Parts: sequence; C-alpha cells; structure tokens
Amino acid sequence: VPIYVAASGPAATRLAGRVGDGFITTSGKGRELYTETLLPALAEGAAKAGRSTTDMDLMMEVKVSFDTDRARALEDTRYWGALALSSEEKTGVEDPVEMERLADALPVERTASRWIVSDDAEEHVERVWEYVDMGFTHLVFHAPGPDQGRFIDLYREQVLPRLHARAGR
Repeated sequence: VPIYVAASGPAATRLAGRVGDGFITTSGKGRELYTETLLPALAEGAAKAGRSTTDMDLMMEVKVSFDTDRARALEDTRYWGALALSSEEKTGVEDPVEMERLADALPVERTASRWIVSDDAEEHVERVWEYVDMGFTHLVFHAPGPDQGRFIDLYREQVLPRLHARAGR
C-alpha cells in the first residue's frame, strides 16, 4: 500500500521525502511556498533516503470554484471561508460555532483568496497548470459549493477536456 504524507511546512515535507511514496499538499498559499520551501524540503528529505522526488507521486489538492455564473463561483467560496482566516484569527478558537462566525464575517473577496475562482475554463486551465509546471503529477480538485453535482458536471464538460488537451492526452 503506497503511503502518502500530507504536509504544509518544511519539517513534515522533509519527512514526506524521506519516508513517503507520495507527497500531498494544498493550493492557494502562494507560489513561493511551493517553489522555495516545500519542494526543496521534499528533495532534501528524498536525498537523505537515497532517492529523488521523481521516485514519488506529488499530489496537489487544487481549490477551484468554477461556474458559468462568476458571482455564484465567488459566493460558493463562503462555504469554506475559514480557510481564509489568518493564523492569528484562528489562534485560541476551539469552538466550531465561533470559527464559523469568524468565517461568515469575512467579505467574499477574502473567502475567495485561497481559490481559483472564475467562469472562464481557460483561466482555470492556466492557473491549474502552474502546479503541473512546478512538478505536481496528481491533481485533486476541491470545490467549495454545496452543489457538488453541478460542479462535477461543469468541470468535466468545460475544464477537464482542456487540461487533458494541454497534457497531450
């Protein structure tokens, strides 16, 4: 059974490089985190184990909010608004109702900050492809809204064929 290690900081990412068959992280945190911190830490850990990151699967959970109605795609990000709270805003908050209250108070522009939000399939392809260019070999799409069936149908019909075409498949 392949073991994938999820990480968002350098120490856990080095561990993933040393012991994991794969590495999992999540999108929306700024390119520099991946290119200057996590991927180098992964390579360092792998080298310590006598291997390379090419021996591993690199998985990115890509946060995407896509709809033919951009306003709906934007509004859907409110369902996962807590992702946009800073560490300082979350520190000491143990009550999920309080966390929800803090997230609900955020403006939608802020809740959308961790997501690729658009009604343009080509924009999604371009922004998703940035992770492929960084070396991620597996993409998992995470949509925020309550109508997952709608999202799956729209992404399958409008975005995935373009991603496959770009990948030459």
